[in-house]
Amino acid sequence: MRRPVVVTLRYEASPWGISTSVVLHTLLAATLALMPLPKRPKRLEEERVSVAILTPQQFEASTKPPPVQAPPPAPEARAPMPTPSPSAPPAQLPTAPAMIRPTEMLSAKTLADPRSRQARADLATFASDERMVQLCNLEAMDQIRRWRADFQPERVVSYATAEEKIRGTTIAADGAAFRSRKNWYSLKFKCQLARDGESVIGFEFLVGDPVAREKWDEFGLPAVH
Repeated sequence: MRRPVVVTLRYEASPWGISTSVVLHTLLAATLALMPLPKRPKRLEEERVSVAILTPQQFEASTKPPPVQAPPPAPEARAPMPTPSPSAPPAQLPTAPAMIRPTEMLSAKTLADPRSRQARADLATFASDERMVQLCNLEAMDQIRRWRADFQPERVVSYATAEEKIRGTTIAADGAAFRSRKNWYSLKFKCQLARDGESVIGFEFLVGDPVAREKWDEFGLPAVH
């Protein structure tokens, strides 16, 4: 009878195999060390519920909606205050026209003309006040003629609507009139004479509106010279 044959296998350990095994075990241990540990499950706590016992009145009061508050009353509308109207400015009185004040006196030159010989003779026969008035009338005609060429004064009445005022050697005639081209015009003048009353040294005048023809007789204004 034959005996069984026993086959024995021998493995020879390779030096590289041992090293590789050691490295793998080391990496596995390191990997396990770095893995997070599972969290311990929390213990469930019992939920506590507070219970309050209410009376029917308290329950009704707690479930009843809060009362609606009425809105505050609207403020009363006030009537707007009337705006004061601006006061009208005071009416301005019309400004009186300015008097014309010539700088050169003309009557002395007119009397010095040879054609005025008769006028010089007549003046010598007048009283002092009348002579001064006539000198001022002559000055008025000369100044008006120079002021406006369309006027041709030929006579002056110093007392047409008001008497002239003589104070010393000053004559003020606010109601005078002069005739030009067959019409009469109102005139106002102030005349200053020298101390001897023989020459005019200052004069100012203002020509007004034409005098209505129906007023000529009332004012003593003749229609012809």
